[in-house]
Amino acid sequence: MLLKQVLKTIRHRELFQPGELVLVAVSGGPDSMALAHVLAALRSSLGHSLEIASVDHGLRSDARDEVALVERFARSLNVPFHGLQVEVGPGASLQANARDLRYGALHQTAVSIGATALAVGHTRDDQAETVIHRLLRGTGFEGLRGIDPSRSDRVVRPLIDVTRDLVCDHVRRHAIEVVCDPSNVDRRFTRARIRHEILPLLKSENPEIVKHLANLAEEASTVASAFEPWVEEAIRAASDGDGLDRKALLATTLAVRSRALCRWVESRTDMALGRAHRTAIEQLLRGTGHVLLPRGYVVRVAGPKILVERSSSSKSRSSRP
Repeated sequence: MLLKQVLKTIRHRELFQPGELVLVAVSGGPDSMALAHVLAALRSSLGHSLEIASVDHGLRSDARDEVALVERFARSLNVPFHGLQVEVGPGASLQANARDLRYGALHQTAVSIGATALAVGHTRDDQAETVIHRLLRGTGFEGLRGIDPSRSDRVVRPLIDVTRDLVCDHVRRHAIEVVCDPSNVDRRFTRARIRHEILPLLKSENPEIVKHLANLAEEASTVASAFEPWVEEAIRAASDGDGLDRKALLATTLAVRSRALCRWVESRTDMALGRAHRTAIEQLLRGTGHVLLPRGYVVRVAGPKILVERSSSSKSRSSRP
């Protein structure tokens, strides 16, 4: 049962505590609607309070109706609602730009209402898809961690241990009205191809592949956590204003500086780096030049430091290291 599993996940992973105000991001899709429904039902058990937010990206004509659907649902749950709107500008990755703006608006709302956690509806299937996506991009060990159940910015994922099938079953049993985002089935997007083509093929070889990939992410996260004290210390020691001191990083071991540099760049770009970009960025420690990243970011050498900035070029394609 979804309710029991989510309760177990929140307690075991300590996603939030009694007395906290949780803001739930709800798109109107099955995952987020089920999440809001479950968190509302668990208020008496967990002692948290709840508010709901929905974001209109202005990309589709039905978006306003979908936000209105979420608002009606929030009212039926007796939960305060926040309708948010963002304007997605041009860029190489429409989905990435929309995601950045969405999280920005949600975090701003969380701060304004005093919410200490932002709950989003990623499931175990999303975890498996993320691991596959990163493998296809040439990820390293850090990337195998997949989606963190709880991030440092207080984004939490109470559905991370449940399957999408269980979520859909909950939606059907409770007759929750939901909408379907067309981008989820649009094969132009890599994530949609993974969901509807690659993962079903893997399931035909082993029906437990989603569970195995999620377990791999969990184990990778556990092992990577053992490096955390050294990685954090390396970043602190190398921090120099808006950049990292190259000499300080080179004074650490290869395993630590590689993770520290990757972590630092990813924290400023909010993206998982592929192996080619990681290798090229590490080479900047001993050389000159720059590396272009997706979403218009550039990592460059500035004297003794390495900086991450928005590229001055209007193009936001990746360089080929």
